[in-house]
Amino acid sequence: NKEDNFYEEVPDIPDEIFVSAEPFEITSTGLQVLKDAVLEANNQRNTLSKDLKKIKLKTFFTKFFKLISQISLIYFLGPIKKRIKENLKQLDIATKQIKEGIENSYVDLDLNLNEKAEKEYKKVINSFKTLTTSHFIWDITSATDVDMVRERSSAAYTYERRKSSLSLQELPGIKSSFEACCFKNQNGADIYIYPGFLVMYNSETNFGIVELKEVEMLFNESNFIESEQQPNDSEVIKYVWEKTNKNGSRDKRYADNRELPLMRYGEITFYKKAGIFEKFMFSNYEYSEQFISDINYFIDAI
Repeated sequence: NKEDNFYEEVPDIPDEIFVSAEPFEITSTGLQVLKDAVLEANNQRNTLSKDLKKIKLKTFFTKFFKLISQISLIYFLGPIKKRIKENLKQLDIATKQIKEGIENSYVDLDLNLNEKAEKEYKKVINSFKTLTTSHFIWDITSATDVDMVRERSSAAYTYERRKSSLSLQELPGIKSSFEACCFKNQNGADIYIYPGFLVMYNSETNFGIVELKEVEMLFNESNFIESEQQPNDSEVIKYVWEKTNKNGSRDKRYADNRELPLMRYGEITFYKKAGIFEKFMFSNYEYSEQFISDINYFIDAI
């Protein structure tokens, strides 16, 4: 019976942890060249950023020397004035060149989708934008089985969950006509979804790129006993007692026994064998179901 598998919060020792491998371990063979190019772009950008800091420091001291020399009037001696002006001019040229280099330190991804795939991806983006408006978004980090008789509970499992967020973003080192759908991970690498591939991103040097077709994106209905704030965009299935008898009735031995709402939430799982295992829960069941439907339809179209 589906309604017997309720979920609740606050586990002790988890039976299952939803955590992925280190991102640098999971890149698809066919995408290693792309990863290397992004690494190189990130490294170049970081080197240039350090150079820019040095140039800015030199500019500051040159301008400071100019001010001091003006106060002491030695600035108006021909050679010193000429030298300061020339130094500032060269520093300004160097600053512009380095800034241009930083601006160009990325991999330009021109993702050529066929007409059908591009149309389907627009649907993905639209449903993702809608999904970001869910009243609550949680990253589920672990699950624990519950001894329902001993705990006098209606919940068969407990979840540890942390508030999370979604956004459309650019991944550092990549520029594309498509923004990435980003899932903020609370116990590991963030997930960036592009047309054709998915990035597990921890830092500019620790990330992995995986073909979308290698990742299972699964949707489930989650019947969750909500002991915290009740979302305004979720369906209440029914109310249950926090502590129950075997027949589900109120256990009167607990004076502060509360009646809690059993909520209908949407659950999205990202899974790749020996690589990715992440689970998110959404207060809006319909929005999360639509997103997974659209993205899986898109993957079939490419």
